[in-house]
Amino acid sequence: MSPGSGKSERPSRLSRNVALGSGIVIVILLGYLTYGAFADGSPAVITFEVVTSEARTNGASAYVPIDVRNEGGMTAAELEIETRFEAGDTEPLVRHTRIDFLAGGETHRIYAVGPAGAPLEVRVLGFQDP
Repeated sequence: MSPGSGKSERPSRLSRNVALGSGIVIVILLGYLTYGAFADGSPAVITFEVVTSEARTNGASAYVPIDVRNEGGMTAAELEIETRFEAGDTEPLVRHTRIDFLAGGETHRIYAVGPAGAPLEVRVLGFQDP
């Protein structure tokens, strides 16, 4: 057969499907790498705000909402929050609250319950980077 007179070879259907699948995988991978390059990768920074305007009392107990926020870009896991009500001459009422995880920029509300009228102290004891 001479070079111009033969039947031209075309890729099989399987070859075209494999090439299409490979192209899709490459595009997804490039998108993921681009997102990772521009995403906020700053370490987790945990802050809190005691929302006294929404506090309420029921009998001798006070229910005080606390908004715990992750100001960083990375996730924080196993957050340990301590609330302490100083109740005059008696032993302070100390409670520990655990939050499983907070994604970057996420806010989680917890409630501190203690004696009405007692001053409240809040502190973050620690967290882990997953």
